Amino acid sequence: MHLETIFNKFVNSRILSSAPLGDGHINDTFLIRAENGKYVMQRVKSTMNIEACLYNYGLYSPLCDDSGWRYPVWMKNSDGKYFYTDETGSYWRLYSFISGDILSAPVEKNILYSCGQGLARMHTIFSRLPETPKAVYPHLHDLSYYYDTYLKVLQSPDMYKENRDTYIEEKIEAGIDKMLNVKQGRVSVIHGDAKLANILFGDGKVIGFIDFDTVMPGYPLEDVADCVRSCCIENGKLNKDKAYELVRGYSDTAPKDMSADMERLPEVFDKICFELGLRYYTDALANEKVFKEKYPGFRLDRARSLFN
Repeated sequence: MHLETIFNKFVNSRILSSAPLGDGHINDTFLIRAENGKYVMQRVKSTMNIEACLYNYGLYSPLCDDSGWRYPVWMKNSDGKYFYTDETGSYWRLYSFISGDILSAPVEKNILYSCGQGLARMHTIFSRLPETPKAVYPHLHDLSYYYDTYLKVLQSPDMYKENRDTYIEEKIEAGIDKMLNVKQGRVSVIHGDAKLANILFGDGKVIGFIDFDTVMPGYPLEDVADCVRSCCIENGKLNKDKAYELVRGYSDTAPKDMSADMERLPEVFDKICFELGLRYYTDALANEKVFKEKYPGFRLDRARSLFN
C-alpha cells in the first residue's frame, strides 16, 4: 500500500515528501513532510504485542505529559484507533514530528553528564507508573532465552553455515555461564532500549525519549549500561572518562535506591554487550531475521565488535 494512502487514514493532507528516518534495526520509520506539517510514520514489527503496547501507552503518556517530557504522542486514525492494519497485516502508527536533536556517537564529554541526568529523570517518571507495564517483547534482555535460541539455530537444517565464526562461538561458550550469573540489582521499570538514537536533546540537555515500545519491568542498570555502550564506545573501545561522566550524571540525579547498585555496572555492561552480540550472531545464522542487514555482513560485524 502506498505511504500516502496509509498516511491519509490518519491525516487528511497531501504528502510533499517522505524519507526513511533514524537507524532503527527493527521497525520501518519514515519522516513525512505534508502540507500541514511534519510527521513520523512507522510500520512496526509483526512480532510486537499490540495490546501490551496500547496498555503501556495508557500508563506512561499521562505521566510524561504532566512532567513536560517529550515522547511520541500517537494520533488516532479515521477508525478512532492508534494502529492501522494494511492488507498485508502490518501495523502502522503516526505521530507529529518532535522538535529536538538526535545526536550521533562520539558524544562530547560535556554532553554525557546531561545524558545520565536525562536517563535518571526517565527512570524517575517510570517509577510513578500506577501499574506495572506489560512486556511488548516478552524475552527482551532474557539472556537464557537468547542462548537457547542460539543453540536451536545451530541444530537447524536451515542455518546459514557460511556465516559460522569459530572466534565468536568460542567467545559465547567461554562467557555464557559467567554472564548468566551477573547480579543486576533492583527491579524497576526501564526504557529497555536506552541507546543514544532514542534520546532527544535540546540545548545540550535531555528533553525526552522516543521508541517506548520496549518499556518493561527490568533492571535500571541495564538501561545505564546500554546508554554507556551506545554513547562511549570509540574505535571499538570504551572511553572510560566519558562513561564516568554519564554515570556521574545518572548517580547525581537518580533517587538513592535507583543508583545504589552502581558498583555492579561494569559486569552489567559486559553482559549487555555479550547479550547483544549473541543476538546479532544468532540472527546472522538464522533463517528468520530480527535485525536489518544494513550491508552484506553487517550482523556478523556487529557481533564481533560487541564480543570485543
